[in-house]
Amino acid sequence: MTKQNLSAQRMCLLRRVLKDAGLDGYLTVSVVEQRYLTGIELAAGEAVFLITPKQAYCITKKLIVSKMAPARSFLKTEDVPFGTMLAGALAKVKKLGLRRVAFDPGQVDFQTGEALTKAKFVRAEGLVGEMRKSKDADEVAKLRKACKIAWESFTEVQPQIKTGMTEEDVRILMAVAMTKRGADSVPFNIVCFGANTADAHHMPSKTRKLKNNEAVLMDFGCFYEGYTSDMTRSWWHGAAAPEAYQKIWNIVDKARRAGIKTLRAGVSAGAVDKAARDVIEDAGYGKEFFHTTGHGIGLVVHDAPILRSGSAAVIPENAVVTVEPGIYFAGKWGIRLEDSFLVTKTGSKKLTQK
Repeated sequence: MTKQNLSAQRMCLLRRVLKDAGLDGYLTVSVVEQRYLTGIELAAGEAVFLITPKQAYCITKKLIVSKMAPARSFLKTEDVPFGTMLAGALAKVKKLGLRRVAFDPGQVDFQTGEALTKAKFVRAEGLVGEMRKSKDADEVAKLRKACKIAWESFTEVQPQIKTGMTEEDVRILMAVAMTKRGADSVPFNIVCFGANTADAHHMPSKTRKLKNNEAVLMDFGCFYEGYTSDMTRSWWHGAAAPEAYQKIWNIVDKARRAGIKTLRAGVSAGAVDKAARDVIEDAGYGKEFFHTTGHGIGLVVHDAPILRSGSAAVIPENAVVTVEPGIYFAGKWGIRLEDSFLVTKTGSKKLTQK
């Protein structure tokens, strides 16, 4: 299926969603939603989309009109003077006589949200977000490729990591390895040595050098044709890992496997979190596991559904999510193990390897 046909189908589905919800329209300024609906990458502030049950409009500046050409079969583009796109969309709403138009408050900035609320728009969270949770074949293929780039790069780089290298040295090696395999960009590339591994989102240091016999944690991913990968590996550099480190590594791995075993279409995000968290809490380290068990990935790195404690959100078939439990001891070391999975009716398929 061509990109244009796929985007046309998504736009058609959204129009049906609006009709079923009794909405006259939906306005979005989100570049993520705009890319999902058209396949066209836009920068923030370049366009406002107004979708009705009958027609979809792109209100933009003249400079961007030609960029929207691939979507002309299902998206009518109209240009307005620079700086008046939102006003142009509001004028379009008035001209069409639309009464009940929605916006997602989580997808707009404060100023835009205030303007839409003042214009009597209704709030409707997740209209496009729900559509994006379940990935189609084209999205799965891109996510699979992004994951392959990540783990193949790690396979190349890990043997090159030597005592005396800085965290930044390793970060650069990973960035180069992923780029040469086709990554469009490297949005995050966390490299931690020693006590820094206890900092869940540590920024690689240009001066912190790897010592013999200490912990290493790497959390990395890349974008490929708009879709991201995400994986984390933790290990002991040097001689055999200390007994205490190996013990915690095994607990985290057991929690990871428990989460994966629970993961399948139809279960709640909270159930997957609980399966992994119970293992760590039963081992006595609940306070040292202070983040969610995982999250969706797709056009953004941290996407819905979020695998958090108590969440009743149902994980749909063909969602792609991470499972990433961790245990961290401040000032000492931390361990996190993360893989990405395609959710199926009966379980899941691992997209990250090694």
